[in-house]
Amino acid sequence: RWTLAGGLRLSSSFVKGKTFGGIEPRAMATYEINSNSAVKASYSRMKQYLHRVSSASLSLPTDLWYPVSKNVKPQNSDQFAVGYHYALPDLKVNLSLEGYYKKMRNLIEYKEGANLILNSNFEDLLVQGDGQAYGLEFLAKRDVGKLTGWIGYTLSWSKRQFDDINQGRWYYAKYDRRHDLSVVGNYNITPRFTFAAVWVYSNGYRFTPVQGQYLFPNAALTNISVTPIYGQRNWLSMSASHRLDVNFVFKSKPEKKFKSEWHLGAYNVYNRATPYRVNVALNPETGGYRYEQPGLFGFIPSIAYNFKF
Repeated sequence: RWTLAGGLRLSSSFVKGKTFGGIEPRAMATYEINSNSAVKASYSRMKQYLHRVSSASLSLPTDLWYPVSKNVKPQNSDQFAVGYHYALPDLKVNLSLEGYYKKMRNLIEYKEGANLILNSNFEDLLVQGDGQAYGLEFLAKRDVGKLTGWIGYTLSWSKRQFDDINQGRWYYAKYDRRHDLSVVGNYNITPRFTFAAVWVYSNGYRFTPVQGQYLFPNAALTNISVTPIYGQRNWLSMSASHRLDVNFVFKSKPEKKFKSEWHLGAYNVYNRATPYRVNVALNPETGGYRYEQPGLFGFIPSIAYNFKF
């Protein structure tokens, strides 16, 4: 009833004046309760020698990948997961519920107030700290029959802590998304004609909001300078995004040597654009300011023809 597996990985990175490395163990255990249900648990340690640096500003995304260096340590993490899996033979459906916790170290972000424009001393703008992520994942999946697909839902939290950011207090990561839902369906109407649909939903990215402005005269007393007043780090999130994609597939007769498929589909059927940035704009009704969220990728129809011989 028990299945055990383990692994050991050795990784390293050599940079000028510094050598990084370490052991990455992992282990997994499964206990089969009966023919339809099982409990699983796993642990893994991971090291990564390339960092993703994200900005909390409101402008266009400025994420970039930055390698380890003499001053920038590699990030590492320990992840634990426990899950329960159950099969419904009559419905031909498999269910799973998993919980996870991940502890991260040596993450990097920009210092508060960092100026990224024409700045050659890039490493001076970076700080390193800790992070944690945890949540629950649910999956219901059907792989056989005329109707197949799955429903997946994730409830998750992702947080960061840096001594030099947000007064050393924990805050939500930019990519913290509380809810993530996917519904996927494929229906074989006939052996040659198939319809598929996908609906996805997720919370928006987090950002640091501007709560007000501070006005003061410049040094020459010839004009007024404006300084934004920011709230807590990443405590606001953009609007949630969701869309429906559909696809019709028409196949050639199976006995033909020259096989082909016609695909007729559409991305984002009901034309709800996904917010990708936040702008601060003047509100003509109140005379103050408001946030606006431009979107990308509305309704996009598509047609494709595939063949093989």
